[in-house]
Amino acid sequence: PGSVGLHNLGNSCFLNATIQCLNHIEPLTQYFLQGKYLDELNRNNPLGSGGNVAMSYASLLKKMWGGEYSTLVPRLLKQTVASFAPQFDNCYQHDSQEFGQFLMDGLHEDLNRVQTKPYVEELEGLGMPDDQAAIESWRKHLLRHDSIIVDHCQGMHRSHLTCPRCGRESIKFDIFSSISVPLACTKQKSAIQLQDCLEKFMEGEQLDERNAWYCPKCRQHVCALKMIALWTIPDILIIHLKRFTFDTCMASGHMLRSKVDDKVEFPIEGLDLTKYILGPVDPDAPPVYRLFGVSEHTGPTANSGHYTATVRNSIDGQWYRCNDSHVGRTSGEASITGGAYVLFYQR
Repeated sequence: PGSVGLHNLGNSCFLNATIQCLNHIEPLTQYFLQGKYLDELNRNNPLGSGGNVAMSYASLLKKMWGGEYSTLVPRLLKQTVASFAPQFDNCYQHDSQEFGQFLMDGLHEDLNRVQTKPYVEELEGLGMPDDQAAIESWRKHLLRHDSIIVDHCQGMHRSHLTCPRCGRESIKFDIFSSISVPLACTKQKSAIQLQDCLEKFMEGEQLDERNAWYCPKCRQHVCALKMIALWTIPDILIIHLKRFTFDTCMASGHMLRSKVDDKVEFPIEGLDLTKYILGPVDPDAPPVYRLFGVSEHTGPTANSGHYTATVRNSIDGQWYRCNDSHVGRTSGEASITGGAYVLFYQR
């Protein structure tokens, strides 16, 4: 059970690879298999799908874990998602990370326990102790967002912006359901280490004209320095390796996505994130993680090529490689390739 192939509906490998990884988020899958979602369907949420995405996802999971099928056709889920997200209503290849983010957001809104969202003012953390600002930011988040996704898959990071003109600072605590880390490319031929990517993520970034920050003191958009630090991290941690970068084609002027194919090495057991967390760490729940899924990509761009997944089955503990309708045993180490794109860890 659980290790079931998914037919390719025509360039739908991005969807298949994503579902195979999400299928092995154990607390989320148990929530659906045990029918708990039926008590929390929010059919009236204007940001949701009337519960349809959650219902079609639940239907697929029940078949994947029922033990009756070796392969399934995920057509209903694809059609349901496409009816609320027209960008997926075609037979084009799509980015598996973007689809996964959309599906998780859709499940959250369909299962949001908040029936009527109150108006909540954004909190500026400047002048307030970080601990207090973080607690208040999370409290305000829960006033509008409370679901199984929030319970297990959302964390919070602290962002610190500094205006290069006047020195004005802004501190905010933002919610995340995945972290996107830049690849710490080296001149040596050795593989990139995930820990180095996390270090680079913490170094911050210089904003440019495309994502400039509005400084309330200067009253204009500025290319600020943005520093990010993890504050709290969820039990399910999704790490997106930023393999794709936007470049401008000199001939056409269009933006093209190029890919970094370098191999990234990441731990299968014992990923310790203690030193990356700025907030308080619970000694009873140390931030040590175990890999259970990898979404992989081969090809030159995110919207071409082929997506597969390597997942650890929670029932038998074995690793399986999922290539559309073909599923076979493998090892966790086999996922450490130049194609690893999205990593799924559980505390």
